Amino acid sequence: MAQPYVTGSILPDHISAAERDSQLQAFYKAWKARYVVQECGDGRYFVKVNADHRPVGGDTAPKTITVSEAHGYGMLITVMMAAHDDDARNVFDGMVRYFHDHPAQSSPHLMAWNQVEGCVDAGGRFRGKISATDGDLDIAYALLLADRQWGSDGAINYREEARAVMQAILQYEVHPTGKHLMIGDWAGTDGDRAIEYTTRSSDFMQSHLKAFFSDSGDARWLAVRDRTYVIVGDIQQRYSPNTALMPDFVAHLDGQPKPAKPGLVGDRRDGEYSWNAARYPWRVGMDYLLYGEPRAFDVLGTFNRWARSTTGDDPASFASTYHLNGVPVTAEGKNSLAFVSALGVSAMIHADNQQWLNAIWQNLRDQSLENNDYYGNTLKLLSMIVMSGAWLRPDVASGAGA
Repeated sequence: MAQPYVTGSILPDHISAAERDSQLQAFYKAWKARYVVQECGDGRYFVKVNADHRPVGGDTAPKTITVSEAHGYGMLITVMMAAHDDDARNVFDGMVRYFHDHPAQSSPHLMAWNQVEGCVDAGGRFRGKISATDGDLDIAYALLLADRQWGSDGAINYREEARAVMQAILQYEVHPTGKHLMIGDWAGTDGDRAIEYTTRSSDFMQSHLKAFFSDSGDARWLAVRDRTYVIVGDIQQRYSPNTALMPDFVAHLDGQPKPAKPGLVGDRRDGEYSWNAARYPWRVGMDYLLYGEPRAFDVLGTFNRWARSTTGDDPASFASTYHLNGVPVTAEGKNSLAFVSALGVSAMIHADNQQWLNAIWQNLRDQSLENNDYYGNTLKLLSMIVMSGAWLRPDVASGAGA
């Protein structure tokens, strides 16, 4: 198989490519059977986050059935697994219809972040009609991939849809002067300056931003991408020089960026490398694997050295929250799929990590769907797609090269 990513990157090599693909397809089929449902109207599909009857978390409303983050993941997975699923386009189009059924308060091209039983947006303090930036970014990227996969001359014009979402993100979810990704369309609308100048590290999807620029030619995407790397550099230099860990939320973007104080946005772990930031190595890793971005390579080099050292090359020892200096928060446990999955993507940047990468793949392979929740299982599948060489770029016919 041709190298799917930038020259010098690696894939797991303790099993054959055919075995990797077989294991990926088997887990995809199990994940789809568990979480992807056709409900809430004719021809509507979504990722049902409570299908496993486990707590959903993420400050969601009671009886939550899905969130825009999950919908973005579902669209990404469905289009990237289309070569292995004859029903993929039907499901994807149903996900687009569900997205249309649940517009955010600010724009019909952004998604309301939280739906509950009855197929309605959550009310009250959960403010289900506001948007969450990560879901919208993934939805736009998935629509670009759908245009590449199927073309846009069918019932849904994927390219046109993607561009509408991209424009709405720029209008409502990118700070007009700070150029940082805000946490949703609501940030700053109520005069809360602290929230207005806060960003979520799991939204640092620099490869998405690069792809949006490639499609649109709008240099604002590159400005946001550059601003994101500046924020990463500031936090690493001041708070995590030896670990490269990012906090769940970065605040004070109107001055010197700092880890958020406990409870600013989510919970007491807002300023730690916790359940949001766990996705960061996967997100920034894609910018190196797809585009060869040296800023991503440098950050992940530090992160990989620390992660391997702190675990003794045993991914099962990786804790499920760390202080930015690398001290584990032991109360949160260890060996969680949400954290281990992203380690695999990060490890792929250099051949020195080959045995570490192999161990991570095996760890994920051995953790069952039944023993984990929507969040862990879905991040496992997304990372397995990357690690098997199947993650796609919308702006090239095959995944390699810049």
